[in-house]
Amino acid sequence: MEQISPRKLAANRKNALESTGPRTPEGKEKSRWNALEHGLLAQEAVIPYGPAQEDDAEMEHLLVALRDDLQPCGALEEILVEKIAVCYWRLRRVLRAENGEIRRDTDDAPRSFRLQLTTQAMLASEKGMEQPSQLRANTYGINALLAYLEHLETEVAANKALSNASLRKIEKYFSGGPDGLAARCALAQSDSSTNTAENLLRLLEVEKTKLTKALPEVRGNELERLQSDFDRLSLPKAAEKIVRYETAIERQLNRALYHLEKVQERRRDRKEMASSIFTKRTQTSTSGPSTAAPESPPVSAPGPAAAGSG
Repeated sequence: MEQISPRKLAANRKNALESTGPRTPEGKEKSRWNALEHGLLAQEAVIPYGPAQEDDAEMEHLLVALRDDLQPCGALEEILVEKIAVCYWRLRRVLRAENGEIRRDTDDAPRSFRLQLTTQAMLASEKGMEQPSQLRANTYGINALLAYLEHLETEVAANKALSNASLRKIEKYFSGGPDGLAARCALAQSDSSTNTAENLLRLLEVEKTKLTKALPEVRGNELERLQSDFDRLSLPKAAEKIVRYETAIERQLNRALYHLEKVQERRRDRKEMASSIFTKRTQTSTSGPSTAAPESPPVSAPGPAAAGSG
């Protein structure tokens, strides 16, 4: 093995330290595409910056794999292979866009559903007994009723009775009629022979128990409705637009594959034809000149004189 002088070794080390590759952003941006072998279409297909930035190394891997599989020869076949790679890349982007649409819609679904429930409860509370079932049809309405019953319990504990305004609200939000909660509370307050506060608290507690027992079933129904919304939103709102875009890309992909197949087929035909011509010429040149025997001179037929001499 040849020995390297200390002076040459030091020079080599100095050169290695100086060869650090591109340092500026412009140089790095230019060199990042070296592995794509000047693939102009591939360069333009990849989003280099921003929130939607794509990895050029993945495009490089796709392009190299397609080149290994399709074996392009010449500039035209290279361009067609690049177009195929770009089509696959854009189809991948279609799936990512579809995924983003679904995630956006489903992420927003719980908030929209809560807003729907609260709006429903507010409208029902404004109408009171005109829509009593609506107020008890969602968890927000039931929780609002439970909170109001607790407020009434606080009022009874402090005043030992309910005000006329509270009795009117009870008649609005709870069951009305002679057997309704408001009528029973008014009857309890008018009976001086019993403990009014205890009777009122007992009536309010019975109503709270009814609402609390109904709460799990109502919450379960809401979860089923929310799951139905998730199932419905699994087909994005922009599905028609996405399908049209995907169909257009698939047409381009099929055309590129067809053209590449035809170009490669013509190239193989020309190669086979050239090989056939070369083989025939080679056989002709190696066979040498003809060695056939010379022809004998023609024999003349006997003339009249010869015939008469006999």
